[in-house]
Amino acid sequence: MHSFDRPIIILSAPRSGSTLLFEVLSKSQSLHTIGGESHALIETIPKLNIAYRQFSSNALSADDIDDELAQQLQQRFSDELRGSKGQKPKTSSVRLLEKTPKNSLRVDFFNALFPDALFIYLVREPKENISSIMQAWRSNKFVTYPNLPGWDKRHWSLLLPPNWQKLNQQPLHNIAAFQWQAANDAIMSQLQKLPSERWCMLSYDQLVSQPEQTVSALCEFTGIEFDPDLTALCSQPLPHSRYTITTPKADKWLDNYHDIEKVWPNIANTLDHINQHLSAHDQPIFEAQWQVHDVAPPPQPKADFAAVPRNSPCPCGSGKRFKQCHGALS
Repeated sequence: MHSFDRPIIILSAPRSGSTLLFEVLSKSQSLHTIGGESHALIETIPKLNIAYRQFSSNALSADDIDDELAQQLQQRFSDELRGSKGQKPKTSSVRLLEKTPKNSLRVDFFNALFPDALFIYLVREPKENISSIMQAWRSNKFVTYPNLPGWDKRHWSLLLPPNWQKLNQQPLHNIAAFQWQAANDAIMSQLQKLPSERWCMLSYDQLVSQPEQTVSALCEFTGIEFDPDLTALCSQPLPHSRYTITTPKADKWLDNYHDIEKVWPNIANTLDHINQHLSAHDQPIFEAQWQVHDVAPPPQPKADFAAVPRNSPCPCGSGKRFKQCHGALS
């Protein structure tokens, strides 16, 4: 079995850009991964399986691990290791890069498994992040628990936080905001227990807008070389991640403007906490208030009056027939 030297664990809420960050860093010649996310590697161990745990949540703590289980998990990680070109490690000691949004609920667990681990906390502007979570649910491409017991909507997508049961019968925007908030709250509360030199924080916008500068700083933090493969990748706009649903565009979250406006007050405490962390790390600060004058809601499409039958309901929403509202046009 290989030994693990300062494994690098990426933490984020779902749909925060962690796949892109993982795909970028996995090009490093200094790092090894298991090729993807660790769902099966961890959760096929009966004690850690969510069904065994009565579907309580994806959270795992230091209390869930003992010496025997730690040995088993390290062996599993070791067996799956591959380098940036898919090659097996040539040295006994390796630098592991690990990522899944479930890690947001497992910081204490991974700290117990890898006591010298380093953590990268990635945050994304919350309006964009919550909107992307909603989009992922609607796509049905991110179903994690089909026929979840006690869930009236049957299929659950993405992260399963503690107290998910209270979301039953709630609208999608409440579910998405809850997932975003639960992940970020858990990350921040658990990182606070660790020495500051063992974790760093960055925003998704930094990664996309300044890839070379951002990845270079991450290499310095993790103690790996900003090698030619990383340099070449970051010298141009980063490619879309494998889990991109639709082409990214500015203000795509406006498609869910009114729903996000409803949940915005509920996430204020978490957002303020994130801002405090970002400020301490000398990073850009997110706007903590809903600035309706800065970003107007999307315009409503104009009705094609010529195509509306005279006896049909009027598109203006008055409840009248079209000919009653616009008799002169008809």
